[in-house]
Amino acid sequence: MYLVESFLSIQGEGKYAGYPSLFARFGGCNLRCKGFGCEFISPLNGSKLIGCDSLFAVDEKHFKQEWESFDDAQKLFSKIIMHLKDIDYLPHLVITGGEPLIHYKNPVFYGFLELALDYGFNVFFETNATVEIDFDKFALYKKVGFAMSVKLSNSGEKYEKRVNKKAIQNIALHAKEAFFKFVVSEDALAQIKDITKDIDIPIFCMPLGANRTELEKNSHAVILFCLKNGYNYSDRIHVRLWGDKRGV
Repeated sequence: MYLVESFLSIQGEGKYAGYPSLFARFGGCNLRCKGFGCEFISPLNGSKLIGCDSLFAVDEKHFKQEWESFDDAQKLFSKIIMHLKDIDYLPHLVITGGEPLIHYKNPVFYGFLELALDYGFNVFFETNATVEIDFDKFALYKKVGFAMSVKLSNSGEKYEKRVNKKAIQNIALHAKEAFFKFVVSEDALAQIKDITKDIDIPIFCMPLGANRTELEKNSHAVILFCLKNGYNYSDRIHVRLWGDKRGV
């Protein structure tokens, strides 16, 4: 398992926006989402890279040298809970990426999840919901929440790669809690209806924006979109406060 970063902050998006949260970001993803247009400079060769706002946790070729490797669940968990040493409460634990569920069968990852649940954490996964989880064989995933950030066409990914309805329905049916969060663009309504059809869980819509300026430009239109269609608006608090800074 490769840990990209971990930090204590507030949840910036979705149903639990504003909640104190301990983030554990793992490396690796099955999507690239170049349509989001976030720019990074490769630490490997200095080239310009385009992708999502967490491309540093996605692109193994260029960023893996910065990831921390763990082959023991207890060592990984000990690393994460170091962030609790100066507080006397238990925040949410948010497991993110990349796409963390590509590792859901990994013994180190599953052991880490077991330790987190035994410790008393309320655990949430941030996922693109393309991975079909075997909830019977890996039953701990029934005890956690899922923020399903299913990608729309503005991600630049093909439909058949970014939308897995079986995986989505599986999570909605078996998880302790689940909700959708979408990064909205002009043609979002038909796509959202297609993805969420017959699934009765909350839907949150967010403006596209890798920085404060883009967020301000797009947020008003998304609010109007939510009011017109009965969806929940989610801001992106971390972007407003810190822009594209990492580790917050």
